[in-house]
Amino acid sequence: MELLLIAFIWLLNFGISWWNAYAVGKCWAEAKACGGYMRFMTWIGAIMSAAGFTWCYLIVEAALGAGTGLLSASAVTFLLSLGYVLLVPVILFASYAITFDSWARAIRDGGVLNYGVAAYNTYATYHNTVSAISNFGEALGAVFKGLGELTSGDDEGAGIGIAAAIVLAIIAFGLGGFTTYLIIKKSAASEPLLSREEMERRNAARA
Repeated sequence: MELLLIAFIWLLNFGISWWNAYAVGKCWAEAKACGGYMRFMTWIGAIMSAAGFTWCYLIVEAALGAGTGLLSASAVTFLLSLGYVLLVPVILFASYAITFDSWARAIRDGGVLNYGVAAYNTYATYHNTVSAISNFGEALGAVFKGLGELTSGDDEGAGIGIAAAIVLAIIAFGLGGFTTYLIIKKSAASEPLLSREEMERRNAARA
């Protein structure tokens, strides 16, 4: 049952990350042409997508490493802790930017949907913040412990496992960013660029 729950959460996170990248791609060309705040928010969406994909890849690497015996329990803990420490500040920054934007939309445009989105984003940001406060210190401690094993040289096997975990973390971050890039590029290519007049009308409507 626990494995099914983990698989469901993994698929949900992957799906949300894919949708974020797709939605960013749909407005990428317009945001690039308009610049300013719209451009900033598309980058925030892209960052959230890349972070989500990265976490999914880290989970897969940890599961495969533990299942095949290539990574020890301490190396798996280090891998996940390193990913958490590097991703959480980025996710929190993006979460607050998205939450503040949803508040502005709700106040400006009103409507049940906008208020609902603002409420959900507020809860999600609150949950992420509380989780970070509770878990960041422990994860950072695990990272320092693993780096200590890597540099001490007392246990060569443990050091090799930590080095392998660092390489896997780099791969996961690279795959997360590359996956987001591919989806944005493909969805942006399918969206025709608006004329200058249409862009000006949209910008005037948002003002």
